[in-house]
Amino acid sequence: MTKTFSDFDKFGLEPFADQLTKYLQVEFQFVDESFVLSLNSEFGSGKSTFFEMWANKLKSTQDTFKVVYINAWKSDFQGDALLAIVSCLLDNLNPGKEMEPIKETAGKLCKFALSIGNDVVQKFTGVDIIKAGEYAGPDGGDPKTELGHACFQLYHERQKLFDKLKVMLSDLVRKSELPILIIIDELDRCKPNYAIEFLETIKHVFDIKRIVFVIGVDKNQLASSAKALFGQELIFDEYYRKFSYRDISLPVKSQPMIKHFCQQLVNEYLSDAAFKKKNRFSYAQHNISREDNIVELCITFSINARQMHEFFRIVAHVFSITKKSDTILLWGWQIGVFFMTAISIKNRRIYDQIGRDEISLSEFTAFLKKHPLFSDKEHGLWWAALLYLGHFRDQPLDLLEKEFQTLGIWNPDSKNETTFQDQLNELSVAYGRIRSNKSIFSEIYQIIESLRTFER
Repeated sequence: MTKTFSDFDKFGLEPFADQLTKYLQVEFQFVDESFVLSLNSEFGSGKSTFFEMWANKLKSTQDTFKVVYINAWKSDFQGDALLAIVSCLLDNLNPGKEMEPIKETAGKLCKFALSIGNDVVQKFTGVDIIKAGEYAGPDGGDPKTELGHACFQLYHERQKLFDKLKVMLSDLVRKSELPILIIIDELDRCKPNYAIEFLETIKHVFDIKRIVFVIGVDKNQLASSAKALFGQELIFDEYYRKFSYRDISLPVKSQPMIKHFCQQLVNEYLSDAAFKKKNRFSYAQHNISREDNIVELCITFSINARQMHEFFRIVAHVFSITKKSDTILLWGWQIGVFFMTAISIKNRRIYDQIGRDEISLSEFTAFLKKHPLFSDKEHGLWWAALLYLGHFRDQPLDLLEKEFQTLGIWNPDSKNETTFQDQLNELSVAYGRIRSNKSIFSEIYQIIESLRTFER
């Protein structure tokens, strides 16, 4: 299926794409070689979907760039970055008669890259290096001078091919009506040596004016690849700067973007139409005001786009299989489902400890304190009351009050208009009438786990 902004843009990234296009149209003209931009975002954040939507929009307008899309990971197993780029370039530009000489020259270079063995040397130099090597002295001394001359000649032949290919590609780009935009995706998924080879090929072979590269990477992952090759002491940002003129980030972690994404997924997974489409009944009807709570949890736990799809799939399943006899499902229970689903994705150890009643009050507080849900005292008190009541409602009041003080959201010495007991009572109604001695989070845990093991 062709992905377009009108059908797949759950983050609302089309304005960003338009801004990026305008930026590239201007900036590439100010450099004498290719212009390289690094688009940075973590795995699962939606880079590939963005690239596909953006490329399809540019292809449909046909008035800004000739677009070439390359999934570097798909050519990783073949091990030749040069052929991968040349092949995709020719397939998209379709230069006619000019294609064959370029293919032939790139193919020869590929042979050099894959093997500098005897057959290649002999073909290009006329010297059999195996026989030449046999003339080495019994003491391991240097072989006859023919071998040395052959190696030098081999180097010069390869350099001539590089120069020839670059001239051909420059002519091809110059004749193009539009500048060429080459989008490189999935580079950070490649083996370390291939990822670095890809960057070096872009730098040394395709350093041609009117070519624009946009490389989609998780910079942390790419840094790991570079350090695996060059050592942990490598200063990656300095190393990477020789390849990229400009680094920008895909803006998918801002609250407006996440909220837009959540709204799209609510319609896809939690609306009445979504449940009817799958012949399911949602006992917990979605409340539009809960979207803000989902956004807060996604930001707190750094849940990316791919994980958010998993988040909503689990939530929709829980809402569709929960029985009326289990509890009266009020909004607090829904937030409990959101919370437990989020940590099941991001912190399995804590999730299991909560679900199995193996976490203490202090451990729960230490976990929560690492996250920004409680940066605002008033709103943090609201969150804390819901989360502690979801799992520790049977704990003595003085112990709960102590944990709230540790979180920094309750000060018993301040002039509070209400007591700590009043604050808890006000929010305890969020969970409705409890019909079990188990904690609410433990019950939610059992439901989520039953989905994972197909028990229901």
